[in-house]
Amino acid sequence: MSDRQLPYPLPGKWNPSGPFRNPGGTNPLPAPANLPSTVWFGGRVPLTWNAGAGNVLVRATWASPTYDLCPWLRGISPDSENSQLAGATPIWTGMATRFRFQVSSPAANGLGGLDLRGLRVSYREFGHISQVTQVNAIDARQDVTAQFTSSQASSIIILDPKPIRYYRVGVVFEILDGFSAPAARPVMAIQGAMY
Repeated sequence: MSDRQLPYPLPGKWNPSGPFRNPGGTNPLPAPANLPSTVWFGGRVPLTWNAGAGNVLVRATWASPTYDLCPWLRGISPDSENSQLAGATPIWTGMATRFRFQVSSPAANGLGGLDLRGLRVSYREFGHISQVTQVNAIDARQDVTAQFTSSQASSIIILDPKPIRYYRVGVVFEILDGFSAPAARPVMAIQGAMY
């Protein structure tokens, strides 16, 4: 028997082409070819305001799913064999992608139709270099309140993900106390996308 013969027959519909081609069992290299052009678009989610604490009257939070920015690196760490089963969304374009979130309002004139006094908006990035089950905060909260003004219908924030394997973004909306007439609970919605 030559070294090219297998000791068993191949399945009838076996096909070595496509994104998971792995000649010679050299997983994870060489990199798969014919990769899908994966993007993620989240649905438009209305903010749900909850009671705040201290100088925060009300607070709403939103988080993106966890993204796997290197899904072709399967089988390298204990929980990377199938990161989708662990809850990670594969983004096959990897670090070349950008994360975006857009905040809008159904009010007349969008955000421009709302009283935004006392509004504070911040985001925080979460991630891990190899373990989808160990995703934690990787930086401090970044204040982006200046991007939300009454002169626009909506606001879009664009982020460059850190060069790590697993990545997620959390956004916090707060209405602060101490303003003459702060917005009680503005009607806003958020939508995220990764491409």
